[in-house]
Amino acid sequence: MRALVLGSLWVCMMLLMVSCPERTDLSEQRNEGHAKPEGPLLKTWFLSTGDWETDPKLFVREFGTGRDTVIMVHGGWGGEHKGMFDAVQSLEDDFHFVFYDQRGSLRSPCPDSLISYRNHILDLERLRAELNIKEMILVGHSMGTVLIGAYAQEHPDRIKKLVLVSPAYLKEPIPEADKPLKHQMYLKSKAFRERPELAQELEKYDLNRSFPPLSSREETMKFRIGLSALMLYDIEKWKESYAGGPFFNPKVYELTERTYPEGGWDFYKEFSKQSYPISVIIGDHDWLDFEVMLTRHWMKEVPRMELKIIEKAGHDLSVDQEQVFAQTLKHNLEN
Repeated sequence: MRALVLGSLWVCMMLLMVSCPERTDLSEQRNEGHAKPEGPLLKTWFLSTGDWETDPKLFVREFGTGRDTVIMVHGGWGGEHKGMFDAVQSLEDDFHFVFYDQRGSLRSPCPDSLISYRNHILDLERLRAELNIKEMILVGHSMGTVLIGAYAQEHPDRIKKLVLVSPAYLKEPIPEADKPLKHQMYLKSKAFRERPELAQELEKYDLNRSFPPLSSREETMKFRIGLSALMLYDIEKWKESYAGGPFFNPKVYELTERTYPEGGWDFYKEFSKQSYPISVIIGDHDWLDFEVMLTRHWMKEVPRMELKIIEKAGHDLSVDQEQVFAQTLKHNLEN
């Protein structure tokens, strides 16, 4: 009887050995045999800024299956991430993009008392740590370039590459010696923003009338056309805009501005001390730097910086020239 039991156990053990891989093989299968999921496991998630239950959480969106992770930092302050999101859809096979709404922006509500220049920098570092990235590739748009400049100043060892898109003023305040150049730029920008195409577009849809009152849809149209005169080269592309309403929170700008560092900043001075690659992508009709006067002047201080001027493009150059912008960004990220 004992021999029969032992024989049965031996048979069972042999069957198990044939039908089941060893534990070490299972471990290898889990770690190496399974293909990695295409794209991020979570397309959207929330980044904790402290205690998960009580502190603000920031909305994060990921997409793309490329090897290199690229952190996209929106403008504002008080804007939101969607602006550049649409523009890089064609690059999803080339890069892994990470977008987020900064604290106080559309999808990342935050008490006024916790919105500050310093906390924006800390949030970017929290995002880096959460993603477990040693050196970041950062792309900033407009005021987002100030944020990545501030982060790079504080953490130069954590920067792999910077791409500055339609940069805000990276010298604040403007040096006295550069104010005549800024005024010259302003006059050209003002003349362009008052171009007849603005009135023509408003007239086309009868949006300047006083009676009957404009509908909500018409009020939205009028706002977007007016904003496009500032932000775009081609006013007729206002139809591709989704600006207005909750997409921009002006309070975030005011609260952040109140907490700027004493003495402002000069990020060109900081860039000149480092060796990581930096490039600028800007439209030739950007209202912040019309004809790229200031940027070209300041970039002389950092010879390694690369400049790409996109023609017939305004501050929202990815709307004016979406395909050109996408390919220019791809080139700058790969080189």
